[in-house]
Amino acid sequence: MLPIIPPPKGFRIFYLPKSDLLLVYRPNGMTYLLIFSVICFFIWILFCFFIATLLITSFILTQDYLISILTFLFFFIPLVLYFFAAKIFNQVYIILYFFLGKLSFKFRFNCLIFTKNIGVLTNERQEIKRSKIQYVQQVKTSGFKGNRFASWGLLIKTANREYNLLSYQSYDKTKWLGNIIAAWAKVKYLQLSKESGVRSKS
Repeated sequence: MLPIIPPPKGFRIFYLPKSDLLLVYRPNGMTYLLIFSVICFFIWILFCFFIATLLITSFILTQDYLISILTFLFFFIPLVLYFFAAKIFNQVYIILYFFLGKLSFKFRFNCLIFTKNIGVLTNERQEIKRSKIQYVQQVKTSGFKGNRFASWGLLIKTANREYNLLSYQSYDKTKWLGNIIAAWAKVKYLQLSKESGVRSKS
């Protein structure tokens, strides 16, 4: 049985017969980042409407339909794919993650079972062998030095791959969970400096 200090807000602890520990987490607390994501979402939507209006107007004014079609294929579609898919969908995911996300960490004797749900959908399920874990690392997922929108994540490094377990969360929450996983796996926890975002020497 792992020794558990009082968990941060959003975490719940359960002790199950067939597993040492079950941690359930609902993302919360990063209000500034959520507001920033909502603002970015609307900015990208307005930008796409502006570009679309600009191109539609040019189509109407241009008598050469071949140029209009080529412009649509090689200019408008790439812009939509980049700005809409890459930017807007990313902001939508963050917003849904905050409101509907549910993360489960089931600690068994020989493995950690990680499940991420967005609403009623299981977005991700990973089974990480305890013997394969090399270290647990805190990472920065957004923001710069001194940025109030800064957020942190948590990853597990094994011999074959990296597993991202937590993202867009507070420094203290990722630190708390990282220490729990590292103690269970009996490996090092690599912590970042909160001010600089670089690995702490302590």
